[in-house]
Amino acid sequence: MSISAKRRETEVFSLAFLDCICCGFGAVILVFILTLSQKSTVDKADMEDAQNRLQKMMRDVTSSQQDLDRLAQVIAAAQLELEDANAKNTQDQLRLTNRERELLLMLQQTGAMKDALHTLLGEKNALPTDDHAPVPIPNIDRRQYLTGVKLQGEFVVFLVRASGSMLDESIELASARLGDSEAKKREAPKWQRTIHSLQWMLASLDPEQHFQIFFFNEETSPILPNRGDEWFSTKDKKAISEVMKRLNEVVPQGGANLERAFTTVRFLPRLPDSIVLLTDGLPTRSDSLPMEGDVDETTRIRFFEIATKQLPPRIPVSTILFPFLSGDPGAPGLYWELANATRGALVSPSKSWPDL
Repeated sequence: MSISAKRRETEVFSLAFLDCICCGFGAVILVFILTLSQKSTVDKADMEDAQNRLQKMMRDVTSSQQDLDRLAQVIAAAQLELEDANAKNTQDQLRLTNRERELLLMLQQTGAMKDALHTLLGEKNALPTDDHAPVPIPNIDRRQYLTGVKLQGEFVVFLVRASGSMLDESIELASARLGDSEAKKREAPKWQRTIHSLQWMLASLDPEQHFQIFFFNEETSPILPNRGDEWFSTKDKKAISEVMKRLNEVVPQGGANLERAFTTVRFLPRLPDSIVLLTDGLPTRSDSLPMEGDVDETTRIRFFEIATKQLPPRIPVSTILFPFLSGDPGAPGLYWELANATRGALVSPSKSWPDL
């Protein structure tokens, strides 16, 4: 075999093989580069999504924290209110305890006062008494003319009308007397009959009964000023003497406010067992329906209806209706209805009564 033939032996790593190797390696690098670029794009989107979720969570956390802060403030305020309520409750308990002590002390003092009062009453009953009234009451033996008036109960109130109408039998005659002196007004026959009638009824009272007298015109006043809350007895010589003296000092004048008179009785500390009203007609004044000057019969009837609503319940009202003024024809019927409704009585005496 020749030398040229040996040199033609086939080589394993030829140029074509190297080209293939290089192309394949380049393709691998290209695929890697393309894949790496796509991976970077995907990771960036995931990161943005994660950041968005994180921001949302942070906002939720912030909102929840604000709610917690507000709730904590509400709880703190409620705690303060609870502490204030507990403190106030403690103070109320202390005040209640003090009041209970005061009430117990008052009860003890009341018991002692009752014992002292019982002792004083026993001493008073042991004192010698005079069977006669300290001031003579006219015509005591003729009290039978008062049998129609119910002086019932332990406590009796007399309401005496002392308006200008009590000076005479009619509007004209009474108006003519308005210019008289006070002494002449007190001596007016109709007024004197009223005073004598009241004296008769005082004489008719049982010694154990108590009474109070109120005069009413446009005002209402007790017979003894500043003693309107007291009750008098015919056994009390000093009180009877003062009452009789005062009866001769009252001067009839002005209008007649029956509503105010009944209201005065309604608010007495101790309500009476019966009321005796001495009048000559319907009222001419009213606090609930104030009017000036003369009023017609319809208005006076309205005044009467308003006045009766002020009466204390379940108290008999007996009326002595003196000859009434012209213009009040409905007065007897209305006072009769009042007597019937309260289980009282109505007496409308003649002009000669009580001097029969």
